Amino acid sequence: MGRSKSLTLPMSIDVALRRHTCQHSKKHLIAKGDRRLKIAVARSHEHYCVACARKFIGESIDHLQQLEAQLDSPS
Repeated sequence: MGRSKSLTLPMSIDVALRRHTCQHSKKHLIAKGDRRLKIAVARSHEHYCVACARKFIGESIDHLQQLEAQLDSPS
């Protein structure tokens, strides 16, 4: 049996080493020492503030639950 596929991008939580803006909203600042969501995209990483990360994670969970429900529903 083959290895199962992941439906998520490689991501982790890390700590900002310098002050910068969130890549989703330039209005959101990430201060040095703040936690942030780090997502691997191609050969680089994108960084998002905690507020945006929580929104993305919540929306992704909802979407995956909807897909799972569609598998269980009759055609």
